[in-house]
Amino acid sequence: MQAKASIAFAQAPDDKPANWENARVKQLSIEDSLQWTQRFVAREWKLLLPVAFAFMALPQLAMDLLLPPRIAAAFTTLTPTTVRPLLASAPWLAPLAALIQLIACVGGLSIVALALVPRVSVSEALGLAVRRLLIFVAAMILMILAGLLAATFVEILLQLARLSLASAQGVLVGVILGIGLVFSVRLIVLAPVVVASRAGPIAAIHLAWDLTAGAFWRLLGAMLVYCIGGAVVVSASAFALGTIFVLAGNAVGMPDLGTDLSAIYLRLALALFWAGFNVLIVALYRQLGGSIRGT
Repeated sequence: MQAKASIAFAQAPDDKPANWENARVKQLSIEDSLQWTQRFVAREWKLLLPVAFAFMALPQLAMDLLLPPRIAAAFTTLTPTTVRPLLASAPWLAPLAALIQLIACVGGLSIVALALVPRVSVSEALGLAVRRLLIFVAAMILMILAGLLAATFVEILLQLARLSLASAQGVLVGVILGIGLVFSVRLIVLAPVVVASRAGPIAAIHLAWDLTAGAFWRLLGAMLVYCIGGAVVVSASAFALGTIFVLAGNAVGMPDLGTDLSAIYLRLALALFWAGFNVLIVALYRQLGGSIRGT
């Protein structure tokens, strides 16, 4: 895997995968996607683990440990009335959170490249991720803006309908959740599309949307199976090891050490969870007929 690899992308009309038309009728197997993900992670964990730790776990862990206790406590009870004072008292918090998300995006795109591009090295995967980062972020921003516009339009319609405040809020929340769910599933392969093509943000969204046509429920099923199973494993292991760490810390007279070790493990476990999720996205993308383009 560390051998040098050429990441030259073949030019194609409109940057569409060569077999994208067949994706509409191609069967998607949840079991095959999960098994491919498991095999890839088992084979390449030595490459995935450092990337996941450096780009997904370490920045968030540093923020957790350096965050003032009063701000950390406020995060557990975030409400619209507490967000504004929180941001006013810590103006650096929003830029720092955005930076951490950008770093996590680089890590996620790097893992996608490792799973998607044959014989690519870690350094080449990181370089590819950095070069495509702005396209991916721009596409995500466009998705968020589209969701906000749709929610605003629905809110205007609800005001014209003169529904009660409680009913209007309920409908609006349902619409927002529905839009988020549809976008999350239909654009689940956005990262592989961005990595595997030279498409811009709008074209990448269009390609991802076309590629997942007709596969919504199977994609949703694959996401749910992975997320539920992964959440159970992460929660159970974090509880078991966290208890051991706390007891060991108390036994040696260093209770804070046990808490810090628990936090470190939780962040590492979550990073591995998301690393596996990015590999699963590549597995789904390959089954849907997505083009690799890198050899």
